[in-house]
Amino acid sequence: MNYFDAFIRTLRDPNDVSYRQGLNHLGANGIPFARLALGGYTGPDWQLYLSDKESYFHRLDDFVACAEQAHVGLIACLFWAIGGVSEAVHEPRAAWGDPQSATRRFMRRYTQEVVSRYAGSPAIWGWEFSCELSLPLDKRPGQGDPRRNLTLATFRSAALDFADVVRGLDSDRILLTGNSLPRASAYHNARPGPSSVDTEQQFAQILLRDNPGPFNPICIHASPAGTKQYFADRRVSYQELLETCVQIGRKANKAVYLEEFIPALDKDRGVEYDEKNYFLNELKAIEASKVPLASVWVYDRKLHYDKSNITGNNQRSYILKMIGAFDRSIHSQQ
Repeated sequence: MNYFDAFIRTLRDPNDVSYRQGLNHLGANGIPFARLALGGYTGPDWQLYLSDKESYFHRLDDFVACAEQAHVGLIACLFWAIGGVSEAVHEPRAAWGDPQSATRRFMRRYTQEVVSRYAGSPAIWGWEFSCELSLPLDKRPGQGDPRRNLTLATFRSAALDFADVVRGLDSDRILLTGNSLPRASAYHNARPGPSSVDTEQQFAQILLRDNPGPFNPICIHASPAGTKQYFADRRVSYQELLETCVQIGRKANKAVYLEEFIPALDKDRGVEYDEKNYFLNELKAIEASKVPLASVWVYDRKLHYDKSNITGNNQRSYILKMIGAFDRSIHSQQ
């Protein structure tokens, strides 16, 4: 499960310890791990860390301890939104590409303190850099928000610096970029000339480019909608797209982690479908493609309204039971 804002909530309100109930509920339903932001999201979210580090880590200690007690692993994304750090240290996003900047010094310090503090915790499954930084890479003029766009050089410099700090302290946990599936024209966007949909071979180059060096497994965020014509040279189903990613990873000696997949279509599109059957087909595609790790978007999101939200008592609560049953079925076959 993605449990995105579980820790952010207690940063904003020390009386909000709803993560305790949430983690226990996930554990009771057989959900083995949760991916979440283990740090601030906006600039103000980082102020407690900057002004009162003892109180900050008191809250984080309790969060990790609750995960241990609930037997729920954590995929810890330290800088889910890099703009929050930029805001906190009063530097532009481009400073992420400067190893001497206040931004990068902040990144190294926070990473060192968090990883060294929790590297021995059985709750920690993996360390993740950010979320979907591959999407604003190499945007052309007129594409995206210029204030949010990044160069490949900036991403690589910051991500590999993060990896060096983590690996200097923890050589065992998985290491993740947090990146999404490449955009359909990512290869062409990075080069001069007309933009068009990438071929499967070009897609493979970008997928590995976006998960460089020590980052393993490869991260992808993908749901069935929009995958029918993902490559210029062949049409693919959702299962075939996942299988392609797995094959690309194997050739590079890397696994694949489907970090985010949405268990429902946006009903505003006017599409009639059976939501439970839709999710079941996603699970079947994940099993058939042999993706070893996957997490649904999103559990108990409170800070913003989310149509995909899953809780223990809303209309999608059945998904928790389906995931638990799916995991037990997979394990019984091993």
